[in-house]
Amino acid sequence: MRGSELLLDIRYSPKRNKMKRLIVSDTHIGSRFCKKDDLLSLLKNKKYDQLILNGDIIEFLKVPTFAPIVLEIVKNIDLTKEIIYIIGNHDISLSGFIGSQFKNIKFVNEYCFEEGGRKFRIEHGDKYENGVVHHRTLMKIISAFQDALEIIFNLNLSKWYAELKFNKRKIKRLWDIMELNNDVDVLIVGHTHVPEVLIWIDEEEEIKTYVNTGDWISHATYVEIEDGVIRLRNFLKKQDL
Repeated sequence: MRGSELLLDIRYSPKRNKMKRLIVSDTHIGSRFCKKDDLLSLLKNKKYDQLILNGDIIEFLKVPTFAPIVLEIVKNIDLTKEIIYIIGNHDISLSGFIGSQFKNIKFVNEYCFEEGGRKFRIEHGDKYENGVVHHRTLMKIISAFQDALEIIFNLNLSKWYAELKFNKRKIKRLWDIMELNNDVDVLIVGHTHVPEVLIWIDEEEEIKTYVNTGDWISHATYVEIEDGVIRLRNFLKKQDL
């Protein structure tokens, strides 16, 4: 397995917690740009107690493309561990399962927990964006023709769209998002395809943290939480896990 570069290491508590959480988002299984071999390697070799799939895991309109890959990935997931599947805008077809559980897999809109005296919230993040992601019919049309458009115009549309929508008023957007989540200490999202972290001290002198897990189209990044430590990692960099 490849090593991974440690992008950020945030330590909140000296208290040890035996729970090791692995968080990935925006794998877009079915897209021709999905780094599926790297994803398979991570899921097969990485040790964890809980796997959190934070939305846009599967491109459901590309059944012939994603079906064999999903089967391969399922074979490499430890199904004896707890798996939290948070629904994103590209796997909205699974929204009917929200609140349901199949064996160890739970389907939810968001996932909250406390660790080291701090409150965490994990959600995909598409709800903070206005526009096309909330028009399901248009999203289906775009997804259906995405491969053809990418081949014809030699574009990675996911990367292009992420850059387009988050270059404008980026910091203001993050502040606005965190204002809506002032009841938690740590907010972890995906959706933007941009791995990043924002840390500050609020008016009550509490440390607040925003983390974006990035994607598996351009970055192959993921988050680990263990022993009160949050780590944002890049799987493609040559540094041991």
